[in-house]
Amino acid sequence: MGELARWLRQAPFLPRSRGSDGVPEPSHPSRLGLVLSGGGARSSFQIGALRYLYDVVGITPQVITGTSAGSILASVLAQHGDHEGQRADLAHLERIWLGMTASSDMFTEYPWFARLRAHMPTWRKVLALRQRPGRAGADAHTVGWNPSTAWEALGTLWEAGRSSADLQLIVSGPTRERAAFMPGPIVDRLLEPHVFAPSRLAASPVTLRVATVALESGELRYVTNTGSFVDRDDRPLPELGEVDVAEAIRASCAIPGVFPPVPLAGEHYVDGGVRENLPVQIALDHLGVTTCYAVVASPSGVAPVPSFEAADMFEIIMRSTSGVMSDELQRDEVAFARERGVVLIEPTVDVHDLVTIDPGLIAIAVDYGYLRARDVVTGATAERQRLTDEIISTRRLAWEAEEAMFAEDTAADVEGAKNRLRDLLAQVPEGEFPPEADSWWRTWERHAFEIDQVLTLG
Repeated sequence: MGELARWLRQAPFLPRSRGSDGVPEPSHPSRLGLVLSGGGARSSFQIGALRYLYDVVGITPQVITGTSAGSILASVLAQHGDHEGQRADLAHLERIWLGMTASSDMFTEYPWFARLRAHMPTWRKVLALRQRPGRAGADAHTVGWNPSTAWEALGTLWEAGRSSADLQLIVSGPTRERAAFMPGPIVDRLLEPHVFAPSRLAASPVTLRVATVALESGELRYVTNTGSFVDRDDRPLPELGEVDVAEAIRASCAIPGVFPPVPLAGEHYVDGGVRENLPVQIALDHLGVTTCYAVVASPSGVAPVPSFEAADMFEIIMRSTSGVMSDELQRDEVAFARERGVVLIEPTVDVHDLVTIDPGLIAIAVDYGYLRARDVVTGATAERQRLTDEIISTRRLAWEAEEAMFAEDTAADVEGAKNRLRDLLAQVPEGEFPPEADSWWRTWERHAFEIDQVLTLG
């Protein structure tokens, strides 16, 4: 691996332009950049990809840009200009990510949303009553309502509304809190002085840009190491003054509707992914990056669903905006990065979603990031990349089987999944996977509970 690392440090990933006489034009000073997308809990994939890039490729980026959860990783890594310092920062991030055990570590519900969720089964019951087929031969306009279902619905509505305190909390919550969640304890752990210090970041030689969007003006802006603002073309905005970088990171992570907007410099800022989820352009066109690595946290594409015939307005809005529209924006940004010669690392298997935190799924996603980075950097064949995806999918099946067996007391073929994983790993040449890969089929996956049973395979 040492020879590979030395070659990769010197490899000309971006073609040099040639003059009219065919002689290469003088090259500009090399400047290595790292771009990290948003992705919520899926940033576990980015942690693994970064581990490969630092440990095997040996990168030490001079420019780092990030959006949302990627801005957290970017800001911590940008505190040091040397390889050892950045690798130590990555170790802190990996420890914190692998230490999470539940979604509440990253997303803590506001009380109003918790009460809404508690009442949701009752309201769903009302909707189910409304959609229940009427008696045979009933008029089409009255299908679903008859004296029996009407009285049942009234009783259900009374059940939902008997706590006036809950209703007042639910109704006032969206106006008062303006979000469903507040950042969980992970934020405090990330802001511990040994992990992140604004003074250390301000003194670093690494150029940092954190993407965020102002609601009032609608502008995409970036925050620098020192807390100053620049526009999308990296032009300084001195009239906005300087802000607390930690608050700017919170703003970059403020997914609309999930987290509340963050007040900065007279406006309210939200997740930079509203306009720029993969901030490649500013790195290439305005910060002098000549070789660029970008790590995308979420796979492209929207999973199909059976039917939207009975979907309500909110389901339609969420599917269109958070699903289809967000995916289209990411596709455009990924296509731009590829056209510009960026070394782009992205998942093709979805290990877990934006809000799911589970110790086993995080560990699998971290390892997947490592393997995908290896495939991209070494130019693995399509067949080899499919093998990586199959290995990760099989690990996830093994995790699901273990969950069923130990958490739900349901029969599951754990042994079959483990043996399948063993056979897949045997197809990979020695040295291509991290040292712990051989244990993936021999041991239990991680879970939010302890397994005190010894794993035995036939």
